[in-house]
Amino acid sequence: MEGLIQMLPPFLRQFSTHHDFSGQKSAERAFQVILVISGIIGFFIGYSTQQLSHAVYAVLAGGVIASIVTLPPWPCFRRQPLQWQQNIDHSKDGTAEETKETKKTK
Repeated sequence: MEGLIQMLPPFLRQFSTHHDFSGQKSAERAFQVILVISGIIGFFIGYSTQQLSHAVYAVLAGGVIASIVTLPPWPCFRRQPLQWQQNIDHSKDGTAEETKETKKTK
């Protein structure tokens, strides 16, 4: 993925390209809801016009709308970023020592 990001023009590289875990959950839920609603609307449009193609177009339009709403990393999907642990310093003899920030007191 990093290789694809590096191929972007410099002004596009400054934007964030990720969702956090809760953002992924809400984006997936929104995608499902939009697709189901567009399917129901498409069914009624197709039934009322007696044209299957109208129903298919309505569902495809719902898929496009759902993709526009959920695929870009909008700020509403990045509200709870992960808090990563601090680095562990490795000494020269191969043992790992924790830094002062990560050391737990008992």
